[in-house]
Amino acid sequence: MKYIIAIILLSISSSLYSQELPGGQYDRYETEPLKTNANNKAMISAKYKYTTNDTYSMNDIGIKLGIYATDDLVIGAHYFYLFDNSVIFEPNGNNLKAALLYDLYGFNVDYFVSNSYSLPFSVGLNIGFGRATFTSFGNSPISDDLTGDWLFNIEPEANIYFHITNNVLIDFNIGYRIISGLEYSGIENSDISGFVGGIGLTLTIH
Repeated sequence: MKYIIAIILLSISSSLYSQELPGGQYDRYETEPLKTNANNKAMISAKYKYTTNDTYSMNDIGIKLGIYATDDLVIGAHYFYLFDNSVIFEPNGNNLKAALLYDLYGFNVDYFVSNSYSLPFSVGLNIGFGRATFTSFGNSPISDDLTGDWLFNIEPEANIYFHITNNVLIDFNIGYRIISGLEYSGIENSDISGFVGGIGLTLTIH
């Protein structure tokens, strides 16, 4: 009989020990709530961005790289390229139209306001420089401007992520791009600045 009582008491104590402890703590048999960045060392993202203002709408693609300084803070670099002929202007004031091209390079900082696995959310800042050139558009006999204009850009943004797998996420972002330094005639800095929306595919590396 005493052996049966001992077995019952042991079973009860084991059941109680496996439950969540007071204060939200978990014992060694329980799994803590997942965090998106708990074990991550780095991330790489392929991005598409759409910039719009009162004059133009632009499409660019790029890549972002980041290293986790802490569980919530990512520091990295980025590159974006305006790939379409959406910005048409007259660079020499001679009624010959050209299409603007630009490359943007820089550094970025992202802070995860929400680090939960179910819905990661970050705010960030992209800052850097770039180079603008132009090429012929339609039948206009204009060659590339190889000297280019140096640009400076700053872009605050917010990102929301959704897990596809543990290490692959799709993200949506919204922000505002400010560009300065453009000195071509027929176009202004405000023509290539504006609200930005985008989508990306992110791979996290443990």
